[in-house]
Amino acid sequence: MRTCSTISSLSRKAALVLLATALGSMVPAGEATGPLRIMPLGDSITRGSYFARYQHGPYAGQAIGLASPEAGGWRKPLQDHLRSVGLVYNFVGALNYYAYGHDGVVDPDFDPDHHGLAGFSNRQILTGGRVPTPRDVLDTLGVAEIIVPDLLTVLQKEKPDVILLMSGANGFDASARDGLIRFIGDHSTAHLFVATTTPQRPPRKDWEQVGAYNASLSAIVATQQAAGHAITLVNMHDALRPADLLPDGVHPNRSGLNKMAGAWFQALRDAGYLSAIHAVED
Repeated sequence: MRTCSTISSLSRKAALVLLATALGSMVPAGEATGPLRIMPLGDSITRGSYFARYQHGPYAGQAIGLASPEAGGWRKPLQDHLRSVGLVYNFVGALNYYAYGHDGVVDPDFDPDHHGLAGFSNRQILTGGRVPTPRDVLDTLGVAEIIVPDLLTVLQKEKPDVILLMSGANGFDASARDGLIRFIGDHSTAHLFVATTTPQRPPRKDWEQVGAYNASLSAIVATQQAAGHAITLVNMHDALRPADLLPDGVHPNRSGLNKMAGAWFQALRDAGYLSAIHAVED
């Protein structure tokens, strides 16, 4: 079984299963500015919580990674918000599994692309590597593993206008996080929206470190702003409560994902990205 460097190099069969035509993200004829290119960047919380599992068959008990009504993470309600105001957008990233849809087929109104690297630390987000991936996705693609390239390669390929970053829940390495933020500022013109980490609770290991990790974030944001970089701090932590988490103490439940989408949406609105420059004309 071969190795897949990115999901964008899929076979035609796999593409039909995993890739969206994303009708809601297409640029209307005559639109001068084009879609707002948004990169969701982070770890498994960006990828989305695995709510659904197979009840029968060869994957019984395993998480459903193919498109399903329970998938899409906070990216699904955020896209609903963006469509509601007529924003022309295009989500970008090296991955596109765990998308909203039915029976393994992505809903045409959902753009599945993202860069949510499950289990990755801040350093791994920068360097890339093997991404833990559900078996149903690997089998559908006919690959043994999925490997994403380093972040510089991804930024150069995807050319995002906006990056929605929330990272660090895997390790709480503030120094590496600051390095990641500086790297993005040095190698991309995108407006970086960087969120504090969502609440955690037992049984999640090291959940007590969330407060200190988040408190240290404002300093690097202020430094980057003073240097002229487009960067905005999003207080995602205070948008959720411990009750908005799954029993694992780290991944948001449905309520938590909706609140995250609302926080991202409000940050984009406050920064002026929902103005007529990127909106569909009536």
